[in-house]
Amino acid sequence: MKTLGFSRGPVTIGAAIIFMVLLWSLASLASARPDNNGLKDTLQRRYAEMKAAMSAHDDKAMQALLAPDFVSIDVTGRSESATQMISEVDALPIAASEDYVSATTILSMRPAGKSVVVTQRYDMKTHKAGAEGVNRTTELITVSTDTWVKMNGAWILQKTETDRLDYYLNGQQVMHQVRPH
Repeated sequence: MKTLGFSRGPVTIGAAIIFMVLLWSLASLASARPDNNGLKDTLQRRYAEMKAAMSAHDDKAMQALLAPDFVSIDVTGRSESATQMISEVDALPIAASEDYVSATTILSMRPAGKSVVVTQRYDMKTHKAGAEGVNRTTELITVSTDTWVKMNGAWILQKTETDRLDYYLNGQQVMHQVRPH
């Protein structure tokens, strides 16, 4: 029988392999976190649901995604409630889906019990004819810190803080704002 020499005596190779497998398994369990990929997928779906509700001006669907104490803080530090935000969305024209492309990307997540703080990037691009038939391309990029809370089994948005806003017209940056902290 082959043995390995350790300071506490001989160990068989089979026992060493079993020990290594157990050690690896315990290390994997110790480093395991809650299913952050599942949470990330869930929150990506919630962002998509909010985009759809906002695009359709569906007040009831928007309200269902927002916590009762929801607050939105823009890049200037101005805050507004869910009711105010929904009113602003309703005042916007309904854009045809072929007029723009947008994406929300989760950059980081910090789960803490029944809440999670998400840093996300929103990127919207439009391309359409402007004055005198000249094509115009616009791009809006924001980076925000969002707090989601789990209520009644569903993740809802409690707070969104716009940290950075960049606006481009025909590829030229025309606005850059950063919220002071």
